[in-house]
Amino acid sequence: MLAVARRIFSQKGYHATSIHDLIEAADIARGTFYLYFESKRAIFDELLDGLVTTLQAQVKRIEVGPDAPPPIDQMNATVDRVLKTLLDNREMARILLREAVGIDSDFDRKLSEFYGRIEAMFMGALNTGRQLGVARPCDAKVVARCILGSVKEVVQWAFVEQDPLAIDMTKMGREMIAFTLKGCLVEGS
Repeated sequence: MLAVARRIFSQKGYHATSIHDLIEAADIARGTFYLYFESKRAIFDELLDGLVTTLQAQVKRIEVGPDAPPPIDQMNATVDRVLKTLLDNREMARILLREAVGIDSDFDRKLSEFYGRIEAMFMGALNTGRQLGVARPCDAKVVARCILGSVKEVVQWAFVEQDPLAIDMTKMGREMIAFTLKGCLVEGS
């Protein structure tokens, strides 16, 4: 049922999909659907919660210390894992980016909490970078929001507006990190 719902939500969108669409595509009786899910929203929540949990597991805190890999390598690895997860879950990524906002206040709160955790990780990385002398003094909250916003916009473009299979995800990830760390200026400018 979850695989069918993922496909139908991705094709038709959350609001345009009915329970009838779901049970017809899954070839099950309405009563069978309600044995497992109390509503269309419940199945949608389960799908998106699974993706959000999987994405959160891919984001790792940057380790510092003599035995830790260089921070840039750790950032690249995290971005690679996140983009691979999104690519492996293209349908859900499209749904998350296109359909999830505005479903209702409860879901908006859950999504906001997810982005808040990512923002807090960015803020922690910026603060650690300042302590190590590799990041400039800044308003960590504002800069973390800028990073989060740019990442969300690039991912929206890659997974909703384009065919993600036609994009070199590694190159895209490296460019996102380079832009975040260095902006558009030539070194020494």
